Amino acid sequence: MARLTKGKNALWCVGVAAVVLLLCSKSFPLFAFNDWMDANIFFTMGKSMFNGKVLYRDAFDHKGPVLYFLYGIGWLWDHTGFAGILLLEILSLAAFLGISLHTAALFVQRPVHPGWAALPAAVIAASRAFAHGGSAEEFLLPLLAAALYGLLKTMTQKRAMPLPVVLAQGFLAGCALWLKYTVLGFYLVWVAVLAVYYGRRGWFRQLAQSCGAYLGGMALATLPWVLYFGVHGALADWITAYFYDNLFLYSGTGGGVTALARHLWWAVKDDLPAAALLALFLLWALAFRHRHTAGAVCCLTGGLALTSLMGGYLVYYGLVLAVFAPLGLVPLLSLPGRPLSPWLRRTAPWVGVAAACLFCWFCSPNKALRGRGKETLPQWRFAQEILKDPDASLLNYGTLDGGFYTATGLLPPCQYFCVTNMPLEDQWAEQNALLEKGSVAYAVALVDDLEQRFPRYTCVDQWSYDGGEGPVTWYLYQRQ
Repeated sequence: MARLTKGKNALWCVGVAAVVLLLCSKSFPLFAFNDWMDANIFFTMGKSMFNGKVLYRDAFDHKGPVLYFLYGIGWLWDHTGFAGILLLEILSLAAFLGISLHTAALFVQRPVHPGWAALPAAVIAASRAFAHGGSAEEFLLPLLAAALYGLLKTMTQKRAMPLPVVLAQGFLAGCALWLKYTVLGFYLVWVAVLAVYYGRRGWFRQLAQSCGAYLGGMALATLPWVLYFGVHGALADWITAYFYDNLFLYSGTGGGVTALARHLWWAVKDDLPAAALLALFLLWALAFRHRHTAGAVCCLTGGLALTSLMGGYLVYYGLVLAVFAPLGLVPLLSLPGRPLSPWLRRTAPWVGVAAACLFCWFCSPNKALRGRGKETLPQWRFAQEILKDPDASLLNYGTLDGGFYTATGLLPPCQYFCVTNMPLEDQWAEQNALLEKGSVAYAVALVDDLEQRFPRYTCVDQWSYDGGEGPVTWYLYQRQ
């Protein structure tokens, strides 16, 4: 019976995740194509990795290798679209919801019906912070949720965390580190809170053992990447791109306490319902004398915000803070009330899912893009022209990845296959050299002057459209 219940709960979480992503993620066929430039960079990096190119050395971007590995798995499922990424999004959100329901159950001391997952799922997927779908922050949520659950379970049950669990937590923390290192503040605070908790109870032996197990787990998550980059002689490329470039070149809009406060306020506005659920939990915890729990959650929130929001700010940065949103279920589940009739018990979860669907339908920032036809998108229009050439090659010139490598299925011709936000002159030099030599058959760009700058190329098509961030015009150039 327990196994049947777990299976039923898992199906509920997968179903809820699929429904909200159907309405909110541009990876879903309802949106024809995920034209978000960041997602397409990740896709191209993952595709390049799975086709023998070495990350950072042969194909450049500055996120973590775990993210590109996930996108590479998605590429295996769908070479020219986001069906595989969508499957990973569904599984990721479902895992997050399942873990979060267990976290809520710690406080209400009874199993939580999986229908409740519809509330946090909807407020997360329909938020501005969710952006387009497929962000690194989206894949971080289940990893953060697992750590939050482990910490709160230890505090509520007042028992030391078993060493195999600590090892697993360290492994997941290592995965998060190599997915996007800006969540490091969350894990540093997590370790500090547990260390203080152990110390106050005199569990010094367990604390020492746990430190070793946690570091061992992180080492296990790191070892495959050390081997991967070491075998290919690219350890320096990895460290330089992922740490040095991010810390010293990708500075964003500045740091400091003032910037952090401003960015935190923006993050709250971009994910307001999730922030309201967190605030509701903190008020409940203080009212019902769960002060230590409230303090731990506040510390984790502060640590996560410190490293995720201190530098620059983009709308999707704050999505990681939604890891705390399911805690808002605890006060709602604790409300006194009469037992529901059998009919209401059966129908209430479905009513909740229907309400979540309505919320996503009307509130998703991507709502205006539902139902687009592929023929309206320059990615598919240009792909049809490019693929007429059996020896086609392509360069995305002067801007972030517009999705043309994805739509055509072509591999990038060089390390700097697009121009990132990093102030690296090498990327411009490499791209300009390719066009000056006529090394690629086609180029796509957001500018209309390549014919003058590179006489070997002629503009053969152009297409204007709005992908949700304002109208743009893409130009297709062909080598003559």
